[in-house]
Amino acid sequence: MGRLQDINRLVEFEDTQAATYLLRVSFSIVRAVHFMRTTPLDQWREQASKFDGMIRAAIEKILGFPMDDPTFAQASLTPRLGGLGLRKVVEHADLAYHASWHEAQKVAKEKWTPPANLPAEYLSQQDASFEFDEKMHKYLVDQADTRGAQRLRRADRTLVDSSLQFQVMKMAKTLCCARESFEPPSLTASEFLLDQEIPCPLCKQPINLFGDHATCCAKKGDIVIRHNALRNFVDSVGTDALLSPVMEKKGILGNTTGRRPGDVMFPLWTEGKSLVIDVAVTSPLTATYERLEEPCEWYAATQKHGKYDADFKGTQYVFVL
Repeated sequence: MGRLQDINRLVEFEDTQAATYLLRVSFSIVRAVHFMRTTPLDQWREQASKFDGMIRAAIEKILGFPMDDPTFAQASLTPRLGGLGLRKVVEHADLAYHASWHEAQKVAKEKWTPPANLPAEYLSQQDASFEFDEKMHKYLVDQADTRGAQRLRRADRTLVDSSLQFQVMKMAKTLCCARESFEPPSLTASEFLLDQEIPCPLCKQPINLFGDHATCCAKKGDIVIRHNALRNFVDSVGTDALLSPVMEKKGILGNTTGRRPGDVMFPLWTEGKSLVIDVAVTSPLTATYERLEEPCEWYAATQKHGKYDADFKGTQYVFVL
């Protein structure tokens, strides 16, 4: 445990996003994998618990706010399910040891006497850990209120894995997304953004105690800013891939008014056709979408594909959202 005290250097790191990423890929469960795969957890549970406590204390200091148990449980999920990938050793050690024991027996081509409580069937460490995370994610959703459940469901669609997650975090340059993704599900009155619900001074719609309306108010242009940032990101990826993207190409559906379904167009995509990508930004936490299982997909199907799909039939374009 002595060498792990270097974790304090991450807490003092000036770049918060980089510190969070390094905590996951350099200090988190990766430091314990050898013990997890070679030694039954019962023989080192105390050390594993202390290790998990160090990781939790570090991420709380890096992000600048304490987490209750459900919040840290979400942070411990894989990024594929909206977490930070800070998996707890005590939750995944047995899964790793079981997978390692069976895999080692196969490699050795020998027949071993299994330890007590070792299941005959097993998954790889990666698959077993993901299965555990899926169950934990479902449990957190089931325990949350309507808004909290929606936040958890959508978090696993907005956070992405590995180096791309780091790039997105760097692009954002803010902790607002992290705070929103991992907010404690049971806030006290002093932790709400507002003391009471108020009307938006710009559009007069209600702003709830969480301030969710700020993510979807159409009067100040924030939605347009986020839309353009996402559009520019798609364009930059296409440019790096030498696909010659064209932003905001006019006349895709002819000389029409108020119909611009092409934020980014790739001239050569497949079977001689061009690809048209339309970017849409909405908030799954609004009153309209809060109870929908897949609000973003519903918006895409009804407001975009429902509006444009028929007109794209028989054209040289493939339309996606």
